Amino acid sequence: MKRVIIFLSVLFILTDVANAQQQKELSIHCSFPQQLKAGSKVNLKVIISHTIQKEQTGNLTLELTDATTKKSVDGWFLNIFPFQYFTSIKGENFTTQFPFTIPSDYHGKFIMTLKAICGDAKDSLWHSFNIASKMINHE
Repeated sequence: MKRVIIFLSVLFILTDVANAQQQKELSIHCSFPQQLKAGSKVNLKVIISHTIQKEQTGNLTLELTDATTKKSVDGWFLNIFPFQYFTSIKGENFTTQFPFTIPSDYHGKFIMTLKAICGDAKDSLWHSFNIASKMINHE
């Protein structure tokens, strides 16, 4: 019986330590669209969660990059608000949106990158999309 209690105590401590190490001080949460098409209007919803104890100002950026050339397509995609500030209020998440439009003549692969910084805490998240050129119907 003593061995079982010791084993369970050690297991509980190890689980608690592992959970503490996995919890980030700053985390970006975003549900990227599953599919995008040329001409799509996107309103990307983002939530920042944190365990920061003191109130600080942070920033969140959305970068849109052509995957082939590695050059920014923010202007072309009308990424109007690529940089947003937030305040880390204890116990509260920050929710925002990034509106942009994929040009109707864009085809190829692009990368969406979200980056958040608040004090020493950082997080980033990215996703790539392949936009197919429109099919032309010849009769």
